[in-house]
Amino acid sequence: MEVVGVDDLSGGFVENVPEGITFYLVDVKNASSMSALFAKHGPFDYVYHLAAYAAEGLSHFIRSYNYRNNLLGGVELINQAIKHKATTFVFTSSIAVYGSNPQLPLTEKVVPMPEDPYGIAKYSMELDLKVAHEMYGLNYIIFRPHNVYGPNQNIADKYRNVIGIFMNNILNGKPMTVFGDGTQVCPLTARTLHRHAASLSSMT
Repeated sequence: MEVVGVDDLSGGFVENVPEGITFYLVDVKNASSMSALFAKHGPFDYVYHLAAYAAEGLSHFIRSYNYRNNLLGGVELINQAIKHKATTFVFTSSIAVYGSNPQLPLTEKVVPMPEDPYGIAKYSMELDLKVAHEMYGLNYIIFRPHNVYGPNQNIADKYRNVIGIFMNNILNGKPMTVFGDGTQVCPLTARTLHRHAASLSSMT
């Protein structure tokens, strides 16, 4: 099995790339680079799109940056997946597509109501995958995780991943800030479980 990885490393480190992967240091928004990569290594059985700039609250203030990274980059991958006849597109969306929907528990039947540009970009990708399937037959799988944590994550990021933020605070002797009265329940997704679920879904 051949695995090809692409990342611009804006939020990661090259030493975290597993051995045996053909890795390209490139931005998924680069149309010519993506076209060349798909032409060289495709057709792919599965295209996993996990790249994003995940900063929900911050996305209000970086709207253009948010949509370029979280929507246009993904659409470029969908274009190449269609053009080069990938079998299945696996997209990591976000629980942010639900917004502050009071209906609990959240299920796939709950209508998304994103309330920030980040959630809007993620939901737009979901809708684009739907019409790509209807028009071109591109199969797709969507995950909506939240607060993904696990080995090798960047704990220096102040805007993403509450577990990483708490770990950074503890290591630096700082208090862990909790907004609200402390009775809230926060959904978390272990990265190992996320990968396992993706692997199982890709085989169905």
